[in-house]
Amino acid sequence: MRGFGTFLTAFSALAAIGVVSPVIVAAQQAPPADRATTNLRDFDFVIDKVTANYAGWDSKVTPTNRAQLSDLTARLRAKVATVSDTELAALLAEWVDFFKDRHTRVYAQSVPAPAVAAGAVAPPSSYPSRPLTEAQARARLGALGKARDPIEGIWRIGSDRYRIAILRNARKPRIFSAIVLTTTAENWRPGQIKAEIQRDAKGGLQMLYRTGAHDEENVAAQVVAGGAAILVTGWGTWTRDLPEVVDRDIVARQYPSDELFLKALSPKTLWLRIPDFDPSRAAPLKALLAAHKAQIDKTPNLVIDLRSNGGGSDFVYEPILPLVYTRPVYTIGIEMRASQDNLALRRKIADDIRAEAPAVAANLDIQNKQMEGNFGGYFRPDPLPFSIDRLPTVVPYPRRVAVLIDGAGSTAEQFLLALRQSGKVTLMGQSNSAGVLDFANVVGMPTPSGRYRVQWATSRTLRLPGDPVDPDGIAPDIRIPAGEKDPVTHAAKWLERQVD
Repeated sequence: MRGFGTFLTAFSALAAIGVVSPVIVAAQQAPPADRATTNLRDFDFVIDKVTANYAGWDSKVTPTNRAQLSDLTARLRAKVATVSDTELAALLAEWVDFFKDRHTRVYAQSVPAPAVAAGAVAPPSSYPSRPLTEAQARARLGALGKARDPIEGIWRIGSDRYRIAILRNARKPRIFSAIVLTTTAENWRPGQIKAEIQRDAKGGLQMLYRTGAHDEENVAAQVVAGGAAILVTGWGTWTRDLPEVVDRDIVARQYPSDELFLKALSPKTLWLRIPDFDPSRAAPLKALLAAHKAQIDKTPNLVIDLRSNGGGSDFVYEPILPLVYTRPVYTIGIEMRASQDNLALRRKIADDIRAEAPAVAANLDIQNKQMEGNFGGYFRPDPLPFSIDRLPTVVPYPRRVAVLIDGAGSTAEQFLLALRQSGKVTLMGQSNSAGVLDFANVVGMPTPSGRYRVQWATSRTLRLPGDPVDPDGIAPDIRIPAGEKDPVTHAAKWLERQVD
């Protein structure tokens, strides 16, 4: 097996490609009296862990730039003792950016807010709030009638991570508040105000947006998809629930959905949307394919929508491979960096997935045994530098498969390397994949203060240096025009024009 790819994303609605910026501002502050000690300990911890464990270290740190990295580390360390959490985040971001690898990063660990029942009104807090139930929101929207502003309504962020009501501010008519109705976010409660929105002179939207950690950012937003969605710069897409949208799929066709689904686009074409390959998707994806097996077995075309898929684990996509298989699939192998930390963290991964994927866990056990005997160096988990995977049959349907690849990263790119070897498959997109694959099999751990988490890749591909995916990504076979607003329908129509 190629190794266990686990891309630990930290996005909510944030990242268009499932890869967030190297550091997100932490949600908790170090006590001022301990700040110097705490900051230095966290900074040194990040440097030590990446130095000792990152599989890209010997590829990225060379004789020509080693002094540059040393100078950067010393310069940044001299600043960390007295800086705030926000400033420390920026310094850590500057240090990890040296490696130009979005699998190597540091992100905030937030403090959960007290649990509040869904639909309940939030108790008073230090955060801006406006007590409101969904029933009250619906009543106010109904009372507005034709006077309702197009942005007023009930919206969803990140599937159902947040359900919010956007209503005008009675005292400031040009200001609209996005009030949380229900949420699964740890740091948020019903009644709190997720954003304040104001129309600018050109009719666009200016938003004071509050992140998961309640930090405030001024961002631009725009109503898109015929009023069915609000696109928030840097923070994803909000979709409208009320007033109801006539074409319920218009937003998901134009903007990558956070939901896993399979549905018909026409009698000839199915649409499979996969937002990521997180291990939690394994069982639902299997169940989805099983539930639609009869439909898949008689439908000639399939669109696999991987736009913005942030990766996850290789075993999650394996149930799809029989649908696209036409000939043996060649996969270039990896080598892994062997260290005590990598071993301990990979052992935990094996234990965590053992019930869901026992074969993958058993393979990890074998690799971990090899790692145990190679501390201080690299080892190849497979005897050959490549593998050849064969399946017993080629299924007749689907006959043709279009794969939308825009911004797909990490494990999704490993999937693309397999897919493009199929005679059924055409890669399509308005842009390349993310270019986040060559250093993979990610693990991580919290810093000593608990404010941040650092992660790094434990493997590097044997495709290097001659055949990299990073940083440019995989190009589509057919590039969809940049001005095309509905790439899903575009791909479906292209499939239906093809003839045997």
